[in-house]
Amino acid sequence: MAEQNDSAIKLTFRQKAFLSKLLDLYHEMQEPIHYSVLAERLGVSNSTAYDMLRLLEQKGMVSGQYTTPKVASGPGRSNILFFPTAKAADFFSQLAGESQEEEWEEVKARILASLHQGKASDYKSLLRELLARMPEAGSPLGRCAEVITALLLSLRETKHIFGEQNPVSMLLEAPVGRLGMSILAGLALGLCLADRKVQHLLGDFRKHMNRYETSLQALSPEGLVALHRFTRDVWSVLKRTPQP
Repeated sequence: MAEQNDSAIKLTFRQKAFLSKLLDLYHEMQEPIHYSVLAERLGVSNSTAYDMLRLLEQKGMVSGQYTTPKVASGPGRSNILFFPTAKAADFFSQLAGESQEEEWEEVKARILASLHQGKASDYKSLLRELLARMPEAGSPLGRCAEVITALLLSLRETKHIFGEQNPVSMLLEAPVGRLGMSILAGLALGLCLADRKVQHLLGDFRKHMNRYETSLQALSPEGLVALHRFTRDVWSVLKRTPQP
């Protein structure tokens, strides 16, 4: 059978569920799995599990391994065991990447839409929303975006003047780098904590900063560029809005 192109592989929701459970069982048991074990875990018949594994085998996601029968043993009518292929692991890795990309687009669109639609008096509600959502943020890029937005919104509540010749603008004009984004967040937090009113608004922000730094280190080069561009967009919107 000719090898299929990875990009052409399409799995239904049910096929993904079977393959995902097979991967879990294979990692758990560290050996090929009999279809009856998969059937029991999924609550389906042996024949359903067997047929599905054969279908996944045709798609290159699963391989079968025949074993020599043991005397008076063997759970079922066949001695074939199944295990997921490297293609299966790659498939789910790709799905995870696509899921994170979708999440990032949702986070970015939601924050920028709120900034563009809001008025000066509305930014505090957006800040409170961000602070409440932060523990739920998923991907490293999403966490970094929400933390940096909260810091810039808080900075706007201080007496700090938004203009071109200030440290935040200068950092955003510098080449993209983890150190620069780390310094930017630290600088913004320091300026915010110097204002008692904003300090009270932020509360204990240290846990969010720790998550920011950890997430920042986990970003890919592409993710770092995306965060830098997003931060510049947020900063640009806030500079055009009169401060309270």
